[in-house]
Amino acid sequence: MTAAKSLLALSMHKAGSSITNKILTDFCCEKGIEIDDISQGVLASPLPEREVFLRAQSGMHRGGAYFGMARGPYVRDMKIIPALRIVVQLRDPRDCITSAYFSYTKSHRPPADPEKLKEFMARRDELKMMSIDEFACDRAQNYVNRMTILADILADHPEALVLKYEEMVTDTPAWLNRIAAFLDQPVTDSLRDRLGHKIDFSVAREDVSKHKRQVAPGDHARKLTPQTIAVLNAKLAAPMGRLGYGI
Repeated sequence: MTAAKSLLALSMHKAGSSITNKILTDFCCEKGIEIDDISQGVLASPLPEREVFLRAQSGMHRGGAYFGMARGPYVRDMKIIPALRIVVQLRDPRDCITSAYFSYTKSHRPPADPEKLKEFMARRDELKMMSIDEFACDRAQNYVNRMTILADILADHPEALVLKYEEMVTDTPAWLNRIAAFLDQPVTDSLRDRLGHKIDFSVAREDVSKHKRQVAPGDHARKLTPQTIAVLNAKLAAPMGRLGYGI
């Protein structure tokens, strides 16, 4: 019997990709799908994330595996993707950018590799010199590129599930049911036991030192100036529209 097509998740940084990856892993474990999470080796590797994923493609032709979450623009160059089933986790990029500022300057976990750590700390010191509005304007084009890449992949892919952060945190049962239907794996009692606290998205109060700082959609409107939001809207409107987001 031929194994089912393998699965890869795609996302952007700060779109809830880490927790989505853990939840997808639980679904796959419950269904008996092999876990070969490429992303788990990135922090300790001396290689850039791009190289880790591109080199891993030679081992991704087998069926019946989950290969984890790929978050970078390098997914554009992963020739293996059309041969896989994919799950794409999205978020309003304006909120991604807002979240990234607090993460990169406060809470993001440093890499283990010494050279990567040196670069990480230098970048953190540089970002701390920027205001959140300066950072947002600087990062806007990066998210234009990332959303365009994901939209292009989805346009040509026959076996893709699109998930959104906003539904994940405001209507978690519906978000889980989308995954359940795509993977043909019901949300059983044993799966709920696996998922545990991972599907609790409540946050008592905002804490900038925490990875889960706050979860409410629309944070860009609370943190950025109207002028900055106008800049982001002008740049991001087209790719956001392709992925079902309005301004």
